[in-house]
Amino acid sequence: MKSLKKVIRLVCLVMFVILASIGVGIGGAIGAPVNRKRENEVVTIEMVETVEEDSTVSGEEYKL
Repeated sequence: MKSLKKVIRLVCLVMFVILASIGVGIGGAIGAPVNRKRENEVVTIEMVETVEEDSTVSGEEYKL
């Protein structure tokens, strides 16, 4: 009885391997995910500069 169970388990294992091989053959293998960076993307970032009214440059005063 134990040898019969072993044979049945082996047959089932072989059948699952065959079915899996057929499924991969029909559907194709799972491909690697594609994570490509978009190259045509335009970055629109604006930096706001603040200007002080009284500024000194190297010891001299300039008024804007």
